[in-house]
Amino acid sequence: MGLSMTDIAKKLSRHRSSLYRELNRNSDQEGYFPKAAQQKAEDRAKYKRQCKLHLNGYLRDYVVRALQKGWSPEQIAGRMKRKNLTIYACHETIYQFIYQSKNKEYYYYLPYKKRKRQKRYNRKKQSCRYGAIRLIDQRPADVDERKRFGHWEGDTIHFKGHREKVVTTLVERKSRMVFLIKNNSKHSEGVMDKIKEKLTTLPSKMCKTITFDQGVEFADYRRLERQMDCRVYYCETHSPWQKGSNENMNGRLRWYLPKDAEIDKITQEELDQLSAKMNRCPRKCLGYKTPQEVFIQQYKNDCRIWG
Repeated sequence: MGLSMTDIAKKLSRHRSSLYRELNRNSDQEGYFPKAAQQKAEDRAKYKRQCKLHLNGYLRDYVVRALQKGWSPEQIAGRMKRKNLTIYACHETIYQFIYQSKNKEYYYYLPYKKRKRQKRYNRKKQSCRYGAIRLIDQRPADVDERKRFGHWEGDTIHFKGHREKVVTTLVERKSRMVFLIKNNSKHSEGVMDKIKEKLTTLPSKMCKTITFDQGVEFADYRRLERQMDCRVYYCETHSPWQKGSNENMNGRLRWYLPKDAEIDKITQEELDQLSAKMNRCPRKCLGYKTPQEVFIQQYKNDCRIWG
């Protein structure tokens, strides 16, 4: 028909690079013929290329050990690249290895233990639940930019059969540093007091704002503001996703603290060990540095000012 590759791509709703790849793969010396191209594609499908991790035992062992530590495929791939290791596999290759492997339990090592990868869906904005509190849209704009330390997000993890006993999670927005606090009661006064005790161990400038959801355990925000030089903000009703750093961390923690865990047998010392483990885990958002590395680096840079 004399059409250009750009015109053909528009008619087929494909990128023209896809057409060039098709021609390069399935053309012969005499040109491109559809029946011959289809036969070549079917022949290639019969002999799938083996995954890199199946061929390289050392790489496979490295990936499996990292998965057992609770690292995600993106964290594993990013950490290998950051350390300039002689072995490497991208996160997509690791996902394919997990879901195509004969060992069907590998997906259980993923932070969310999903049998299949799921798409993310947009959530509708909800109306405000309380009018008297300070909502997240009143929070300073520089908090969203994550350029400064001292802005925290807080939430609680609940367990089946234990309505009162919860674990408070505190995440610093820039470094993703996490602290875990065990609470024997959801009473707001006690929850806020323990948050104050934990954060007062840090320099005062390391706690400028805290963002909670509208749970009853965080209702007594004035008590926290009186005891500390910080401001408390709340997500909108039924919108915990607005404090995404904390929700993401809660999902990772569920690998170690499932809903059916016996919270009575978990001590504060064990929670401190778990938070230390999470703070030593490389994060993609930090350039595959660990929260502990980012936190310590900032602390060394600013300790003279804080002192």
